[in-house]
Amino acid sequence: MFQIRDLLFASAAILAFTAPAFACDGLRLASEALNRADEAGTKVAADPVNMKGCTTEEIALTRRVAALATFNRVAAAVGQGAVLATFETELTAASRDAGGPWQVLDALGDISRERKDYGAAATYYQQALEDSANLELTPDWMAPDRTYIERLDRLASEMRLAATKPVKLASRGACKFSYRGVSIRKKATPVRYVFGTAEFTSEGLESAKDLFECLKSAKPPAITLIGHTDPVGTPEANMTLSIARAEALAHYLVDAGYPGTWTVIGKGEEEPFQPDDPSAYDEAMLHQLDRRVDVDVGK
Repeated sequence: MFQIRDLLFASAAILAFTAPAFACDGLRLASEALNRADEAGTKVAADPVNMKGCTTEEIALTRRVAALATFNRVAAAVGQGAVLATFETELTAASRDAGGPWQVLDALGDISRERKDYGAAATYYQQALEDSANLELTPDWMAPDRTYIERLDRLASEMRLAATKPVKLASRGACKFSYRGVSIRKKATPVRYVFGTAEFTSEGLESAKDLFECLKSAKPPAITLIGHTDPVGTPEANMTLSIARAEALAHYLVDAGYPGTWTVIGKGEEEPFQPDDPSAYDEAMLHQLDRRVDVDVGK
């Protein structure tokens, strides 16, 4: 279920912004309007007439300030009991106009998750995570803290596992294992296998290819592949299967060209996935979340 406390945290985090003295007129006017909760004023500030002489980055940031004003209004309404999904159209429009920001993308992820569109939710959360690490368009005053960055990563991973079709590990640009100095050393991958075997399904092969592209981009010198299964079957059989599946993925990555060293660990059914809200899933979906291979790039 959508966590309103998280949305309100994100809203509160942006209210202390003061535009630097050298900001262009549009950005200065937009920030002033944002701080007095004047959403209409932020949109006026973003008008091209106020953008003369502004850099491309300042223009983009001004549009984001306007989007944040919309977000703040929505957050306040939801805090008073409004349903977040009723604001989807205007949040989507704000995001498209501004290319973000992460707060809006996060809210859109929550809307998609609530309606069980897990593929869309995974994409939104991943975009929010990557947007939070954009140092130019997400300056420090707009950025989430470590706890929220880790939350976005967990939700993106969970939604990838729950989605019916593969969702890429990177949405906008290169795959990363660190966001704004916050190390995300482990990623849960939805590599799917034929029931009871270590053979990839067609969707599993697509996810394995995506993982290889991620590793090729991030270039970790060593990885540990940790296999997990659902609780169906005996613990002994599941332990064996988890090792076999992790090994199958390791061999695929090496054959594809991964040059680093690798280690395989099997966990069987010992460490079931811990979803953000277990009550949102039936038993079959909980088992799907359990069936995964975690990729650890830590030393």
